[in-house]
Amino acid sequence: MKPAVNGYKWRLVISYEGTKYAGWQYQVSPPTVQCFLEKALNCATKLERKDLCLVGAGRTDAGVHALGQVAHFVTPFNYGSLDGIHAALNGILPDDIRVREISPAVPEFHARFSAEGKTYHYKIYNDAVMDPMQRHFAYHSACKLNADVMREAAKHFVGIHNFSAFANTSNSDRVRNPVKSIFRFDVVEMGALLQLEVEGSGFLYRQVRNMLEGKHFLLISFQVCWHRKIEGSLLNMSCLLHLTGFVL
Repeated sequence: MKPAVNGYKWRLVISYEGTKYAGWQYQVSPPTVQCFLEKALNCATKLERKDLCLVGAGRTDAGVHALGQVAHFVTPFNYGSLDGIHAALNGILPDDIRVREISPAVPEFHARFSAEGKTYHYKIYNDAVMDPMQRHFAYHSACKLNADVMREAAKHFVGIHNFSAFANTSNSDRVRNPVKSIFRFDVVEMGALLQLEVEGSGFLYRQVRNMLEGKHFLLISFQVCWHRKIEGSLLNMSCLLHLTGFVL
């Protein structure tokens, strides 16, 4: 394999149950997924954090789970076989974090900037009594939600839009283009579970959370309120949030 500028580059696909973690981004306390992964890589490779240059495809908030988050790291040496380091990492990591895949990456690959799309899933347990097995994975709404109305609202997000109204400001973020492309926004019914699936080319800081969440879930109105455009931003926010059954 051709070495990268700073060594050989390796691609990881990671899954984690994020209940105990303060998201992906590195910090020592409270603990994050990146912190534990870097410690495991340090043990397995004997390299320091500054030499590993571990980068994730994106940040996640506290308590968020991942099925297949991509990351990369570099080493000054090559591996003839990756079976050993793969087993070592999963042996060191806590049970709620797993490296699903490890593979060589070309020097040009970057976990964040090479991403062609990202998908977020939000789950709502829509029943009078919450299933305790879902308590870490779904929001509980005892009020009956109207999935058809939610689908109608979701259509207005799909396409290329200016999402400035749905982004939080972060001092650590570089300036980004607020125009993003949403490929699909599906509302999937699975018994008592409603799964909201949002796929796009990329997202602004907390964009998807702000699109889907508010302080409280409401009983959805059966009357559809149509959106209207306002100067430079996507939608009349209060109209859309009531349409989807959420309020800020």
